[in-house]
Amino acid sequence: MRNVCPVAVKNLNDLAKGKDLSRQAFLKEKPETLSIVEEETERGQAIDNLYN
Repeated sequence: MRNVCPVAVKNLNDLAKGKDLSRQAFLKEKPETLSIVEEETERGQAIDNLYN
């Protein structure tokens, strides 16, 4: 990884290793998960708005 703090890279490697993933697989998973969470949050807010 370029232009990333070495401590952050080590932390990412440790997190990935803890999930038995490569760093690349771990990082690929994050945007996918974030997009799903964001979408679900928006749906929840839309439902709340309907009830209010």
